[in-house]
Amino acid sequence: MEDINDQILNMLADFFGNFGQKEAFTLLLAMDREKVYNDFLKAEAGFNGYKLAILDKGIKNSPYQNQVENYPEHLKTLPSLAIPGAKAFPHVGELPNIDEQGLSFIHPDIKEACICLAGTAGGPFKSRWLGRNSLDKCQCWSSTKIIPILNVICSLNSDINTCQIRGDGKNIDFNEAVEDVITYAEKVGSSNALSAMFKCFQTYVDLESWLKEITGNNHTEFQGLYGEDPFILSPEITQDNQVLLSAASESKKREDQTGENTVTTYDLTRIMSMVGWYYHLPQPAKLPGMSWENLQPFIRNAGKDSARYVDVALEKLGIQNSIKSPVILSKLGFGYSSSRQRTELTYTCFTQFEYQGKVRSIAMTLRGARALGDFDREAVEIDARMAAEVTEILRLLVTDELG
Repeated sequence: MEDINDQILNMLADFFGNFGQKEAFTLLLAMDREKVYNDFLKAEAGFNGYKLAILDKGIKNSPYQNQVENYPEHLKTLPSLAIPGAKAFPHVGELPNIDEQGLSFIHPDIKEACICLAGTAGGPFKSRWLGRNSLDKCQCWSSTKIIPILNVICSLNSDINTCQIRGDGKNIDFNEAVEDVITYAEKVGSSNALSAMFKCFQTYVDLESWLKEITGNNHTEFQGLYGEDPFILSPEITQDNQVLLSAASESKKREDQTGENTVTTYDLTRIMSMVGWYYHLPQPAKLPGMSWENLQPFIRNAGKDSARYVDVALEKLGIQNSIKSPVILSKLGFGYSSSRQRTELTYTCFTQFEYQGKVRSIAMTLRGARALGDFDREAVEIDARMAAEVTEILRLLVTDELG
């Protein structure tokens, strides 16, 4: 079937002498979501729950690797949004109206989801929020690691490019620690231990309160770690040997953690949207304490996530060579829940690109789960499913059918 499709595509391209026609046909083929899913599932051959085809693809295998440095500059471009009834992007602490029927097209294996479309057609910066159980608390695994990092950056008034984190006889570069959390490269330390360390600068209660105050969602719990003790138990952030920020006087050892990290897909989408659209948001809607200068290194690091669902979606849609000024920021979360007896995968992302003369951008969080009694099979199936659903969402975005 693939050979026949390729022949049809080539015939169309020859007949019209116009790549746009071939592209349009590829977008048409992508409407067959079961085939798209099965194509991704075939790509999982030889992979298992410990190494997945797309979740573990890595930035080094991304066609956008060389674009990451330019992401902050690309994000200065104002996205367009022409959705009737879209409201002004919510101020900090305001809970937006979320259309909980707006994502009914997504596959049932995606248990919770939240999408935000934003931009302007002139006038105020507006947004439209779509959800599926978007305010249900759930374990989103490592995707929540962006929250304590952003909290720390918002607490610093100095240039984070020249900051170090020290303690326990260690002294590490701030941005290298953030990069390791996102990429799992372990140049400095493990992603889990470094993430626990970033939680040390606030008490559990204060960090949870900070998240609630930003999102307007008062039902989140964010009082757990990530399976390991902090890389530095009592860290300090320094610049030129001057201490800028010290650890809170609260033990952050695993045995002392006071609760769990159960957030909502809305929470993650809201945070990711405030990163991606920061440059265009009015002051009351910006991350409090954040500066554009300090956000830029975080943006570049968030562009290096090992999960590459947007990459493969753009390729499957056949538009990867037609987009300009791409930005892909994301953070994966993956694990097996022994209490729920299923494999779960969370993907929170922000992507923006220019396509056919229009700047399109979207923030989204999808949380999928598969229960088959076989971890490896669950893992490869949920990896393929996540790729298929991201592909469908982006297809609807570029064909102006989303929202």
